[in-house]
Amino acid sequence: MSMEVAPILAALRRSKIGALLVVIQVALTLAIISNVISIVGERTALLSRPTGTDEHNLFAIGFRLTSGSGSKAALDTDLSRVRAVPGVVDAVATNTYPLRGSGWSEGVSLLPDASNQRDQSAQTAVYAMDQHGIGTLGLHLLAGRNFTAEDVLQGNFNAGPMPGVAIVSRTLARQLFPREEALGKSIYLSSDAGKPVAIIGVVERLQSPAAAGTIDKAVSENSIIVPIASAGPGGLLMVRVTPGSLDATMPEVKKALIASNPQRIFGRLRPLDEIRSTAYEKDRSMAIALGIVCCVLVLVTALGIVGLTSFWVARRKRQIGIRRALGATRAAIVRYFLIENALLCLAGVLFGMVVARGLNIWLWSHYGVGRLPAWELLLCALIVILLGQGAAVFPSLRAVKVEPTQALRSV
Repeated sequence: MSMEVAPILAALRRSKIGALLVVIQVALTLAIISNVISIVGERTALLSRPTGTDEHNLFAIGFRLTSGSGSKAALDTDLSRVRAVPGVVDAVATNTYPLRGSGWSEGVSLLPDASNQRDQSAQTAVYAMDQHGIGTLGLHLLAGRNFTAEDVLQGNFNAGPMPGVAIVSRTLARQLFPREEALGKSIYLSSDAGKPVAIIGVVERLQSPAAAGTIDKAVSENSIIVPIASAGPGGLLMVRVTPGSLDATMPEVKKALIASNPQRIFGRLRPLDEIRSTAYEKDRSMAIALGIVCCVLVLVTALGIVGLTSFWVARRKRQIGIRRALGATRAAIVRYFLIENALLCLAGVLFGMVVARGLNIWLWSHYGVGRLPAWELLLCALIVILLGQGAAVFPSLRAVKVEPTQALRSV
């Protein structure tokens, strides 16, 4: 094989422009495909991130009273009626829910009066729910305890005193206390920076309302639950149902609330599965679009290699005929073109790996795209080489069909 490389390189030097075009095309294909696949992988991973809740059996229902200002007694009546609906496991009033897109956030500090963001240890989403929150959402309590009725404060989500206890997500606990247990420790929230809040429980996972907009796990899973129950003219309930009863139970819950107080306007009842689908719609569309770009680029590269190899075969009919007349086998002719193509693809891949790494660094610095793993780049390089070789097979097989007398006569 090494004896064949020298004449192949000599032939390529006589066709520098064509060879250079193949090298550039392969390099650009590798650079773009490897980064696109990496981005698609990131976006696909986002789509499958768990919220930490019983997603398939949860739905949200929001409403606003058309008269009156609401009260604790009215909210308690609403929740009692909802929990009495057949198929309902539990229900809770809340200020937001995972993947909603908007909610309440706070700076968290280990020291009092750290109102400056630079002095804060983390940023977190804040959920305001009573003792029914963990059971309704289906959260997994890893350590500590749930709230009790005595822990719950009645008040406005965004005003009034901060409760003295809270439950945090494991991600937030690890960020605040990376080398020790968070349970029992005190933290300070920026809205009431002088009041210590004791961590009484740690849940395995609870995504933030803004989780769909980031690949940063700290941003997507930093969550804290404070025991606040707010009764006002507007309300937001999360309802958990028994498996398989979601479609049948949702309208019954709405009827129960209307029976409790018909003077209200409802928003659309939204299952958490639907909320997830809507939240990640842009990521899903981007992944599909980039996947199509990948396929088109691969097709263009393959067609380019087929076209150029076919062109070279046509130009070298006389050379092929002479070699066949001198005893070259068909396998030797095919091997010649495949080695030639492999050398070009290898040069393109080596150049493309450098370009791919540079492009990835630029995307990372400007758009926060994740780093391209070395194994992924090597895998893409192997795929591109195999693609190039596959594209060269058909023209190479056409070359061996040229009879020596026909080739010499046609030139």
